[in-house]
Amino acid sequence: MNMLTTIVIGSLTLFLAIFTIRLSYNIIVNIINGRKFHQALEQEFSKLRLNNMLAALGINKTDYIYQTNVKDIHQQMKNCTDCTNTTECDEKVATSDIDITEIEFCNNEEELQKIKHQQSTHE
Repeated sequence: MNMLTTIVIGSLTLFLAIFTIRLSYNIIVNIINGRKFHQALEQEFSKLRLNNMLAALGINKTDYIYQTNVKDIHQQMKNCTDCTNTTECDEKVATSDIDITEIEFCNNEEELQKIKHQQSTHE
């Protein structure tokens, strides 16, 4: 092996090492930022009746937050905030065991039925 080959191989090895370290660092940072984002979303979500509705329907909130599109979650949160059926919702949620067919008053009925069906088929 001559000197040029040694320099090229050394440079490529160094480049590969730097690339691998940077890639690993970026993956770790993205995982940490994703967890922080989902935790903030979960805290915001916990302030709404929708949180209680999920619990009453037996829908796992963590799975819901991690598996549902964030745009859809925000829309469902908005639907819950804009709801005018709060009295009926509070009465149903107070029973803590609602059948999915008994939430016709809910602005998120269709989405919640889909989510409940998805989670029940995965279990």
